[in-house]
Amino acid sequence: MKLRMFLHDELAATFDTGPGQLATPDTATWTPEIARVSAAWDETPELEALTHWLEACLPENGSRVPFEERARALKLDRGEPPLITAPIDILWGNTDAEYPGAVRFERDDQDDGTEDANEYVRLSDKEIGERLHEAWRIARQAGKGPERSYDERRSSLSGMRGKIGLTRTSDGSWHAARGSAINTWIAKREDDPKLPGEAGVESLCQRTLGLLGIPAANTLSRVFAGEQAVLSERSDRYIEPKNGSVRPRHQEEFCQACGWPSALKYDWGRKEEPRWEAAYTIFGRYSPNPDLARAMLTRILAACWALGHTDLHRRNLGFLHAPPDEPFGVEVAPVYDVSSGIGVQETVQFRMAIGIARQTAFHGIGTVQWLEHAKAARQNPATVLAFVSHTLEDLPDALVDARRIAREEDENRNQPAVDSQAERLLAYVEKRRREWNATLGRIRLIGALQSPQRDLSAVPPNV
Repeated sequence: MKLRMFLHDELAATFDTGPGQLATPDTATWTPEIARVSAAWDETPELEALTHWLEACLPENGSRVPFEERARALKLDRGEPPLITAPIDILWGNTDAEYPGAVRFERDDQDDGTEDANEYVRLSDKEIGERLHEAWRIARQAGKGPERSYDERRSSLSGMRGKIGLTRTSDGSWHAARGSAINTWIAKREDDPKLPGEAGVESLCQRTLGLLGIPAANTLSRVFAGEQAVLSERSDRYIEPKNGSVRPRHQEEFCQACGWPSALKYDWGRKEEPRWEAAYTIFGRYSPNPDLARAMLTRILAACWALGHTDLHRRNLGFLHAPPDEPFGVEVAPVYDVSSGIGVQETVQFRMAIGIARQTAFHGIGTVQWLEHAKAARQNPATVLAFVSHTLEDLPDALVDARRIAREEDENRNQPAVDSQAERLLAYVEKRRREWNATLGRIRLIGALQSPQRDLSAVPPNV
């Protein structure tokens, strides 16, 4: 049995698969195109890094169960031992799924899909609500209960929550892709009673980042037949100028870009854990505009810290690759899933997923930690402090404007909870800004601060 991996429709690797088999020197062969798959690889990947990379193409925890079951059933149909113990086994059994970015998989016995209609089918609110609920049930119950009520293999596979793929047309209606067509949005159900108004708060934070000039995925809060959802426009898609078709753009996660296992997405307090400085190094090595890319990363970190965002981990930071007809390079992808834990997180949990200078507690991060961060990342300390200062100075007004826009455009089942969280968040941001300015005024370095360019409009817009 063979599994082939393609990047932008160009063959990158071929694997001879067996029951529960990992990618080994005897099973994996690759073409020169493999070097463009990850920023972690110079020419050919180390097999351990390759296995980590492949695993990150799959969903986490219970969300993976239906895909494991499908691969097991397919092997049984072929008379093969139904052993599913490695990422390559699941990928082999789900080659028609919709994977992140411009990567796709194909097996040797697979129908090429030419008979499938490549189209977008309009969905009613009721149909979207049913699909959201079913995706949530599968992710939460790990496959327990009745069989899936619809065929939604081609939804987004990443993350822990059940998600579905959607496409929005110019008239505002929502569709689902069929055949080889691909979706342009990701929708996930947000209805945790412990996080009231979660969808609206995420939409508010994402809008705030955009108003700050930080690349952020276009995000909406909507209700479909009673199901609260948050929708994010995918940054790993673009419109083909020649025919207007939707095409995938290659994107990988921070973990993948460094060849690390997905289990390292959070800080666990180990000294050998990868740090933010690795991302600065990647931009310095591969970005066509390293200074701009590293400055934007600093602003992203500063904004997430100031907003109390607790989930900016190594799988929630993405790297967009250059199109296939351009020299190899990466840019920071528009950020997504940014929310705030203000007022809803227990004090012990109110921490950054990846800290600043190894400090994860929000209230424990100040000028000292940012200076240590700058030193570790080999960035000008005065410039880093200036970027943090600019972000904090602009954040309150951006938050107010984002709230006004969200009240006009979003739809929330629990609007009072969203309003309450917005008030708490604004008060927190103002307090954070005042404390920062007071501390900054007491350090002698203030006289050496540079005034870097505040207009970062050269960053590629959302696609």
